[in-house]
Amino acid sequence: MKANFSKNELSDIAQHGANSGWHGLTWYTDTSKLYSKFKDELWELLTKESENCGYKNPFEFISTFRHADICSAQEVECLIVWFAAENVAHELTV
Repeated sequence: MKANFSKNELSDIAQHGANSGWHGLTWYTDTSKLYSKFKDELWELLTKESENCGYKNPFEFISTFRHADICSAQEVECLIVWFAAENVAHELTV
């Protein structure tokens, strides 16, 4: 994230969301590549955060995300990537 986005962009991602059309985070082809590359780290973060927020499992947590009208595996991957991008952006800008 630090290599691909400026501090201002990271702040905007943290504040407004990763689904706002950011380069590398817009198209399913982009988010699917990121998901494939970082799948283990993404699930580790997702599981940790779902437990911290009191959810029974990561899927219950995912169902609370904005735009969580899921119809395909590709959409799940995208939501997970967006969640992680927003989470990391927030950590880098706090």
